[in-house]
Amino acid sequence: SFALPAAELAMCYLELAEGGTAPPDEAYARAAEMAALALRLDPESSEAHGTMAYLHMVRDFAWMDAEREFQRALALGPSNADAHDLYGRLCAAQGRFDEAIEKARRAQELDPLAHRIDVATALLRGGRYAEAAERSRAALEVDAASARARATLGWAELLAGRCTEGLADLERAVALAPGSIQWLAQLGAGFAACGDETKARHILGQLEERAKTSFVSPYHLAYVYTSLGEHDRAIDLLVEAKRTRTGPTFGIGGS
Repeated sequence: SFALPAAELAMCYLELAEGGTAPPDEAYARAAEMAALALRLDPESSEAHGTMAYLHMVRDFAWMDAEREFQRALALGPSNADAHDLYGRLCAAQGRFDEAIEKARRAQELDPLAHRIDVATALLRGGRYAEAAERSRAALEVDAASARARATLGWAELLAGRCTEGLADLERAVALAPGSIQWLAQLGAGFAACGDETKARHILGQLEERAKTSFVSPYHLAYVYTSLGEHDRAIDLLVEAKRTRTGPTFGIGGS
């Protein structure tokens, strides 16, 4: 009889599917079930509308429906930090980077602990690498064990042309979360981008070996193939990722 746990459980399933860490068919089905339940229990729940907005965004690629639901979520709950943050991801996916950064900053103001790295991610997507690095370092001062903050710092450095520092931070991200496919794939892409094809292919082999026994998103494999310059293979993987809605294939701002 309580909408909030249903909305939050739906969000967990959505993150697993969109992040490429769980089979999307199963995760999206559970997410849709829980999101619908949350809205039935409380049609005025800001959290339920925010979750439904994210479902429209990452599964349905229905940007207008998603934007409408985000606006409804914020009208019902202006202090809903998660809705601000997720709305920012939609803006980034559409190339509206200034809006994305503004919404991420608002989310951090409302809930600094939960959203301390989101501003850095938004800045990275917007091509503001020095600011993204600064924000990532600030987040690491609060939580040195954050693999996401470490990986974001790594990419801010790589994209600014500092391969040695960037690869070192991506390696630290993998060490902090050794079970994560995402950071391992990003490290492989980083090696390839910096010209170390041998290490990139070694990681690609690790990913393909894992795929024999557990779910590995084709989106993450595409990271490495793209950086290796094998674009036909990368496109095939991205087409499959888009078909199955795994990985942030919903827009140009996915990361």
